[in-house]
Amino acid sequence: MHGQIAETVGPRDQDPVAHYLGVIAEKTGSLISTSVRFGGMFGGATPEHIEALGGYGETIGVAFQLSDDLLDIASDSAQSGKTPGTDLREGVPTLPVLYALSSDDADAASTRLHEILSAGPVTDDALHAEALGLLRESPALKRARETVRMYAEDARSRLAPLPDGAPKQALESLCDFIADRTN
Repeated sequence: MHGQIAETVGPRDQDPVAHYLGVIAEKTGSLISTSVRFGGMFGGATPEHIEALGGYGETIGVAFQLSDDLLDIASDSAQSGKTPGTDLREGVPTLPVLYALSSDDADAASTRLHEILSAGPVTDDALHAEALGLLRESPALKRARETVRMYAEDARSRLAPLPDGAPKQALESLCDFIADRTN
């Protein structure tokens, strides 16, 4: 609930990227964390393992949401089953957009992308196509992919207290899947 309110209110004096990551942690992250914790509790896990699962769930939830945001920009509709750039068209500030807006890059493409994104929701079809093309080639998209990979690796590290076996391997495989799905 707090995450939804924070998203509605906006970052105010907070760094927009930090605010965005916090909102995702409080929304998607907390949902996945709760689900994984309950799985551990109902499966008879120790308190230490339940705590590790909760940390894993929050972190992998953030990684998943970030990768979903990247798919909105980087994939075509045949691959993702979604219309590309929906968040961009609706003015939803996702991580690649926030990285592009905070970039100090002065090349023509970055400057043009910043100009388009700064104007708010990109509803004009020609501008939308241009912004998507620029975002797909931008350092911001690469940086966002690296952030997804970082969260996936952090989630994997949180599994360290769990015993080796098929359940742990399945959770580790999810880390790999999420890190790789946006490449």
